Amino acid sequence: MTETKVRNCSIDIFRYVCAIMVIAIHTNPFTDINEELGYIFTQIIPRIAVPFFFAVAGYFYVQKLEKNQNPFIKYFRRLLITYVLWSALYFTFEFIANKEINLKEVFVHFFFSGSYYHLWFFPALIFSVCLTTFLFKIRLKKIILPLGIVLYIIGCLGCAYFSIFTDLPFLGTLYNYKYFNLIRRVLLMGFPFFSCGYLIYKVKDKILNKVGNKSLFCVLLITIFIWLIEIYVVRNLGWQRSIVITFGLYLMLIVTFLILLKNPLSNYSLLSSKCKTIANFTYYSHPFYMILINFVGQRIFPGYITETMLFVLTTLLTTLSGFIINKINNKFINYLVN
Repeated sequence: MTETKVRNCSIDIFRYVCAIMVIAIHTNPFTDINEELGYIFTQIIPRIAVPFFFAVAGYFYVQKLEKNQNPFIKYFRRLLITYVLWSALYFTFEFIANKEINLKEVFVHFFFSGSYYHLWFFPALIFSVCLTTFLFKIRLKKIILPLGIVLYIIGCLGCAYFSIFTDLPFLGTLYNYKYFNLIRRVLLMGFPFFSCGYLIYKVKDKILNKVGNKSLFCVLLITIFIWLIEIYVVRNLGWQRSIVITFGLYLMLIVTFLILLKNPLSNYSLLSSKCKTIANFTYYSHPFYMILINFVGQRIFPGYITETMLFVLTTLLTTLSGFIINKINNKFINYLVN
């Protein structure tokens, strides 16, 4: 995730909100209170989070390519260092917990599916950066947006509309392939949302110069309504394999991003800087805190660590730790939150 010289504070603040949403996906808050309420806060509301991270990365990275700044080496190096550090931490944790490690699995997970279940974001983002840079270099940047949209459509049909297309010759084979989830993450979700950031960069000036805040918020409400109706329909008709990606989500993300660009909250630069650091640390570290909380809770407060409590404690601890890291501002520690 990169940034321009003029900081857009609203984007950094929303990053933190999205990081909390990711915790919700993995902790299932409110399911201990009400199953449907838990589903809403676990499977529906947070679905904008990871797509937003991809779109932010694409938005800031591609505009540098457009300006011929050659950002690839620096950006790739930052991504790789952060990924290697967190991978080493999680592999070490796994080794301590299980007393063994399969080097072949380590290799496969690191390069393809992510060294830990939430770190799939890194291989998907690295692939998106490499493909986008390559298409720019060979002067085929015009196909980035249509390619991203086509891949996203294929992904939606295999997730929200799975039962309709599962028997088709080509798509059915893809959707029933045992590694479809990996393909979906990298090709049908990561790259499409990364390229969505490019789309937002291309259209933002034309839209933001002509459309006011009130109109943008009205459009956002419409896209949210379309998104929710789509989820309601595919769930009730039993079409979905999952609702991780839907057509309505793509539209809603674009409008949300444009609103953030329209309202940069420039006076909140200090808060913005903290939110960026805390958001990154929260995303990278939250599984560790979840395990730690469950481990301690089972021994000291057996039966009291509910899903909602796990969500609250994980959010508080990752936020506090991220705040401390931001305060320390150490050169080497900062590699963990780039």
